[in-house]
Amino acid sequence: MYKQSSYEVAVYCRLSRDDNNGSSVSNSISNQKDMLVDYVREKGWNVRDIYIDDGYSGTNFDRPEFKRMIKDIEIGKINCVVVKDLSRFGRNHAKLGYYTDEIFVDNGVRFIAINDNVDSNKGDNEIVPFKNVINEWYARDISKKVRSSRAINAKQGKFLGSKPPYGYIKSPNDKHQLIIDENVVDIVKRIFSQFYAGDSGRNIAILLSDEGIPAPRAYHYQSLGKTNPITSETDAWGSNTVLQLVKNRVYAGDMVQGKRVAPSFKSKKRNTVPQEDWIVIENTHEPIVEREIWNTIQERFRENKRTRVSYSGEVSLFSGIVKCAECGSAMAFNIKKSGTREYPIYRCGKYTNNGKKTCSIHSISMDTLERIVLEDIRNNARILTDDEIVLMDKLVKLNDREQEKALSIKKARKKELSNQCDTVSKLIKQVFAEKMAGNVSDDMFKDLLADYQKEQEKAKNELESITSNIEKIQTETNNISDIVVKLKKHIHLEKLNRTIIAEIIDSISVSEQYNVNGVPHQEVKINYKFVGCLESVKLCS
Repeated sequence: MYKQSSYEVAVYCRLSRDDNNGSSVSNSISNQKDMLVDYVREKGWNVRDIYIDDGYSGTNFDRPEFKRMIKDIEIGKINCVVVKDLSRFGRNHAKLGYYTDEIFVDNGVRFIAINDNVDSNKGDNEIVPFKNVINEWYARDISKKVRSSRAINAKQGKFLGSKPPYGYIKSPNDKHQLIIDENVVDIVKRIFSQFYAGDSGRNIAILLSDEGIPAPRAYHYQSLGKTNPITSETDAWGSNTVLQLVKNRVYAGDMVQGKRVAPSFKSKKRNTVPQEDWIVIENTHEPIVEREIWNTIQERFRENKRTRVSYSGEVSLFSGIVKCAECGSAMAFNIKKSGTREYPIYRCGKYTNNGKKTCSIHSISMDTLERIVLEDIRNNARILTDDEIVLMDKLVKLNDREQEKALSIKKARKKELSNQCDTVSKLIKQVFAEKMAGNVSDDMFKDLLADYQKEQEKAKNELESITSNIEKIQTETNNISDIVVKLKKHIHLEKLNRTIIAEIIDSISVSEQYNVNGVPHQEVKINYKFVGCLESVKLCS
């Protein structure tokens, strides 16, 4: 690497709750910042910017300030990164190696970890991968201890969540004990009372919203004096919120935990746990609703459980495919009654759930939608039959932009995975070397080796999958040709079915009605697989 006398330096600091529960003075953000700034100034370099991720784990690199720093590196704003030690930079050895050995090198960035005596300009950092291994092993060990402690506490009936259920607060004397929130307990009781009496979740939600009562999440942030970070979410109640509340066993006085679990200490993802494996402890706190009432409501759910199906008992024709053009939510299958007549319709799912404050009531009958889609398929089939070249040219142009974007993303991920596989292979060799030198215990060696081999296998599998996806994207024209063939064979199609729709249609959007010269219109967009919307259909009602 080219050595220079002055640098534009990025000072990077990180601290999470895993770091001695945030109580370590030496690791505090202020201490890190002061130490690093003094170091840079003593060198006579320029502190270009300071990047601080406070409260973020080192096991992943999805941190806002870290990502901002990488962007500044890529545009040439930064040519040196200084951290207190390698663990402040990160505790995922493969990802850390990817940034220090690939991204920084490619962008001519010097990397310094002061306390670990790491300096990429010195060229004597062979021990860095092993230090990264130790940092990751530490994070994994802490994760195991935390999981074990949480499991023990859950089996003792202690509340472990960060946010108590609506209607409860944490006891000021014991954060693991729920007590009733007197501010909203009457609202919870009212919801159970109305639902028990036969009122619907949707009607209860509309009444609560009309009275200006904040929904649970909105109430939670209001009680903290904070703004809801989900800006797209309203304060209104939804039928789903009401239904989830009356299904929650916590209101009968029981604690149910362990519903989701992280597959790895490196992952933010949470996998759903089978119900039989949940941790259920009865009578852990004061109930808000009588157990008999709660049981009666749950029995009603079991009796009324049904899939949204058509008259034939099968999944409705456009289920999961037809969307609301205004809010983007799925349109729900319903049976509309008009006098003695019943007929199937699709209605905006968000309106159905949350009412008129979130979207309009607009709908479309299934018969009308079926007729529109059938005509559009036959029309495009006729065009293909008459002039296939013209439509093929149109399809290719529609596809090019999305293809290029997807290909770029997947190629970048392929490079990252290839580098990760190489890094893990080097680390496996390093661990064997350290074991032979007596620097690693048998237990630690076995744990690390098993973990690396598992990670290597996972990376290789994803690499194979993404390579296959790239090949698939690069041959997208073949997919377009395939759609053309499938469309052409439907020129005389008489009736739609789920198989045909799933074969050629990706999604359908339906607008609310609007007037043109006093005549009501409604727009339907049919998005075909690989090629998108060929033509909007304007329906005169």
